[in-house]
Amino acid sequence: MLNTTSAPESGSRKISPLAWVLGLSALFFILFLIVSSSLYFGKSRYGSGKDFSTTGEGSVAIVELNGVIMDSKSMLKRLKSLEDSKEIKAIVLRINSPGGAVAPSQEIYEEVKNYPKPVVASMASVAASGGYYIACGTKKIFANAGTITGSIGVIMEFANLEKLYEWAKVKRFSIKTGKFKDAGAEYREMQPEERALLQGMIDNVLGQFKAAVSEGRKMKMEDVTAIADGRIFSGEQAKAVHLVDEVGTLDAAIKEAAKMGGIKGKPHVIYTEKKKKIWEVLMEEQSDSEESRTNRHWLGSLLSSLLGLPESSATLRAPGVYWLWNGSN
Repeated sequence: MLNTTSAPESGSRKISPLAWVLGLSALFFILFLIVSSSLYFGKSRYGSGKDFSTTGEGSVAIVELNGVIMDSKSMLKRLKSLEDSKEIKAIVLRINSPGGAVAPSQEIYEEVKNYPKPVVASMASVAASGGYYIACGTKKIFANAGTITGSIGVIMEFANLEKLYEWAKVKRFSIKTGKFKDAGAEYREMQPEERALLQGMIDNVLGQFKAAVSEGRKMKMEDVTAIADGRIFSGEQAKAVHLVDEVGTLDAAIKEAAKMGGIKGKPHVIYTEKKKKIWEVLMEEQSDSEESRTNRHWLGSLLSSLLGLPESSATLRAPGVYWLWNGSN
């Protein structure tokens, strides 16, 4: 019997699904290399082996404080690394942060306040609450006209899920050693004496915030108290109530820092950060630095927006006392 099946023409040959997958994978890999290479060739981190020997009469280092403050180790390490440099005469602390946890903010503030070289604050989009608190430790504060700053206040947040547990037929309880040990528990209504206890604690922390503002800004305590109700200010408004010294750009802050550091003429500017490789950003899951937390939060925000999921920084917040402005408080 003759085989009448004709051989398929070469021009009508179909590409197999496997070939499509391999081709697309290769394309994405090439794009990955291009993007990661562009991220790699960024700004050099001071102390990474790059020679910053003196070319003039001194340098001003830019140290960036970005995102929600949950840890101080990374920032303290960066500041310590610049302390002994004879080349660097002054620091500009570029703040773009809504604040964060109280204790790390206090640690950074103390380091900045007692730093052996002049530190000038330059506020970017947001320098509020804990971000503003840290700025109070610097010698001079610059804000852009539209910077969001202020938010002098303390916040703790709780949720009462008692009805939800009832609906889900879940019973939660505590075995405790004192009546306040489970204050703030989400499975029951907060009692008045528990609320009073927690309010007293955050009032004490607010007093610490106000004292730092009063000292750093050389303001009377009653003047600080009058605006220490959590309100935010634009940069222009903040200058009017003496929360910042000047409305000016990063360049203006650099010039002032150079002047304070005794640098004559145009200073050499050192950016102490480097752009990370994309795989470094994605592999920072185990890092506890505020920078890596910000990176993961950004990636989470991106995924949430792509998937159409609601996102609130409050839902991502660990239990604790915060100097934080998130747009809803």
